[in-house]
Amino acid sequence: MSVCMFKLRPIVNHDEPLPVPSHNMYTMKPVQEAARTQGQDKAPSSAATVRLADISGRVQELIQGSKGDMAALEGRQEDILKKLSKLRIDIEELRAILRQPSQVTASSLSTSSNVKCPPCPELGESRDIVVYASPKNPPYSLLGLARVWRASCPIQISNHTHSSVKEAPSAALTFVNEVTGVPNLKIILIWKEVPETELVINPIRHIAVRGETNILRFLSRVGPTDYAYEANSNLSQVALLDEVLDNCQRLARSKTVKEKQAIVRTFNASLGKSEWMCGQPKLSIIDTAVWSVLKQQGPSAALTQTLTKWMERCDSMLL
Repeated sequence: MSVCMFKLRPIVNHDEPLPVPSHNMYTMKPVQEAARTQGQDKAPSSAATVRLADISGRVQELIQGSKGDMAALEGRQEDILKKLSKLRIDIEELRAILRQPSQVTASSLSTSSNVKCPPCPELGESRDIVVYASPKNPPYSLLGLARVWRASCPIQISNHTHSSVKEAPSAALTFVNEVTGVPNLKIILIWKEVPETELVINPIRHIAVRGETNILRFLSRVGPTDYAYEANSNLSQVALLDEVLDNCQRLARSKTVKEKQAIVRTFNASLGKSEWMCGQPKLSIIDTAVWSVLKQQGPSAALTQTLTKWMERCDSMLL
């Protein structure tokens, strides 16, 4: 039995209806009624069913379309892989060809056929070089070397015209030669407006040789050994030959007639009464350099009778 101190009347009587205000924003269902309907399933409406079917159809279409695109992409990828495989095979075959040494038949060799070109790592396996030359100063020395080296070190010359030159020079047809068999050296001559003749050995490493006489110095080191004037054990003779080559470079750059005539006199002194420059026993790189620079000067060179006869001998051997 409970004991209470005193009894109070209830403050709110739940049995009496509560008045609903007229200005309410919205009505709510009774909590008890919401609890009764919580576990019951509701059937979806017809509009929702149509919407779901439409979405499902679009998804199926995208899946089918992606399958076709993937098949086409796989086909293109297979074609690219086949082309790359063929390209790799072609490159390997080309590398194998370039590694093969140049061969010259014994019947095509002259008495100097036993003189070969020394190896030159700067030129690579293909031994290709590019020469830029101005149409005003054709490098006749290249043409001369191709003539005298045709047996011991065949040189193939091909010429092209740069966009800086409006039309090909008249001498362009002269700088074309035919080589039997595989050439030891390929010279690509490009006619271009340049201050002086320039030889490019390796465009990737930017290795260039400027000046026709310097180009001849380089070629004498990679060409037949009997044309390597620097191999002479007589150092004073080598210095004398270098001086003649330097005079060739000076003549190519000289501007006044007086300076040109002074250099031509030095050539006349170097020739003297000998058949070839500096008393050499046969035609050499030095003769080729002097012959080329004098041909570039034309009639303005004012050659002596001795030099004129020497030029005729060079023409018969170098042209």
